Amino acid sequence: MRSLLIIASGGGHSGFARAIAEYLPFKADFVIPKGDENSRKLLEPYAERIYEVSKPREPKGSNVSVFPRLFSALSESLSIPRYKVTIATGSNHSLIPSLVQKSKGSIIFSIESQDRIITKGKAVSILSRFSKGVFLHWKEQAKLYENGIVVGPILQKRKYEPRDEGYILITAGTEGFKPLFDKIVNAGLKNAIIQTGKVSPEYYLKRGVKAFSFDPDLERLIASASVVITHQGKTAMESAVLYRKPTIIVFNKSLTRAATYEDVKLYSSILGATFIGDPSTWGSEEVLINAIEKSKQPETYEPGTEKLVKVIVDYLT
Repeated sequence: MRSLLIIASGGGHSGFARAIAEYLPFKADFVIPKGDENSRKLLEPYAERIYEVSKPREPKGSNVSVFPRLFSALSESLSIPRYKVTIATGSNHSLIPSLVQKSKGSIIFSIESQDRIITKGKAVSILSRFSKGVFLHWKEQAKLYENGIVVGPILQKRKYEPRDEGYILITAGTEGFKPLFDKIVNAGLKNAIIQTGKVSPEYYLKRGVKAFSFDPDLERLIASASVVITHQGKTAMESAVLYRKPTIIVFNKSLTRAATYEDVKLYSSILGATFIGDPSTWGSEEVLINAIEKSKQPETYEPGTEKLVKVIVDYLT
C-alpha cells in the first residue's frame, strides 16, 4: 500500500494540489486530468508518480459525452493502486478516482472551493459523504459540512516579494473570460496585461494590449501588479492573501456550474476585494474604471496549508 494520493483536477484544483505538495515533507503521487499538460508541468517537480484519468465533463461542457468518459475514468482509476490517504481537490474529475480509492480502503479527504460560502459544490457535496473531513478556507464555510475542517486559505508558499511595477493584471483561469477582456480593451487600459487562457490572445495583441494564453509562473506577474482583476477563482485568493494586492473580482455568469452570485459576493467581502457583476450588466466601462480607482488593500490572512498537511501527516503515521 502506498502513502498519499492527491487528485489534482485541473485549474485551481491543481493549484490546491501544488500548494499541499509544497508543504509536504515528502513527494506525493498525483492524479491529473488526461491530457492536461498544464497540471503536469505544475506538479512534476513535486511528484513521485503522476497518473492520468479522464475528466467526465469540462466546466462549460455538455452532458452528452459524460457516459463514455465515465467508463474511461472508471477503468483508468481501477488501475491505480491503493493509497493509505487520498485528497480530492474537487470538481467532477475527483469523484471516480476517490470512489475507487474508497472501495480499496483509502481514507478520503476533500477540499471545498474557496468561493463556496452559502452553497456546496456538487462534487464536494458527494465526496463529503464518504470523506473523513472536508478542508475549508474560511470560518464562514463551517456551516456547510458537519465534517468540515477549517484550516485557512489553502495556498502555496509565496515565491516573490510583492512590488508595484505599475500594470494591471487581468486573469480568469484556464477557460478565459472574453466579455471581460473585451471590456478591458474598450476601456483603453494600456497598462493592462491579460492572461487569456483558452481565449486566443491575438485580438488583444492587435489592439495594442499585452496578452498571452498561459504562463506556468503567473505568480510572478501577480507579485508585481498594481491591481489584479480576476473572476471567482483561486487567483483572487492568491492575489489578496499571498501578495495583498488590491483585487477586483468580476462575476462570470457563464460558469453555470460554479459558485452563485451571492457566494462570490460574500467571497469578495471575506477577502476585502472589490466585487462587480458580469460585464453584460455594466452598461459602460466606467463600472470597471471606478472599481480600479476604488480598489484597496485586502484583508490579512495567513495561509492554512501547513495546518492541512499536519492533519494528513497524522493519518499517515
